[in-house]
Amino acid sequence: MKVDEVYVNATRDTIFGESGKYEPFTDNIKKLFRAYQQEFGRCVSRVYIDTKTGTKPIGWVFQKRQQYTDSKDTYIREVWVTVHKEET
Repeated sequence: MKVDEVYVNATRDTIFGESGKYEPFTDNIKKLFRAYQQEFGRCVSRVYIDTKTGTKPIGWVFQKRQQYTDSKDTYIREVWVTVHKEET
């Protein structure tokens, strides 16, 4: 399994970073979800993909208020986490 993260400034509706695919610390989906929730904030949605057999969930969207590094202003950061099942 591999995951990737896309960082979004939801206040300005802009993408400001991507992690690229990497192997997470665990293959346990529940542990992974809880770890992301603790780090990135509350889960507000799922990430879906359309397939021939219908819509399939492939990840989560987490949201948290963050402070800009260069000012005291804040924004809403979303992190879109996608789980990829790697074939061996």
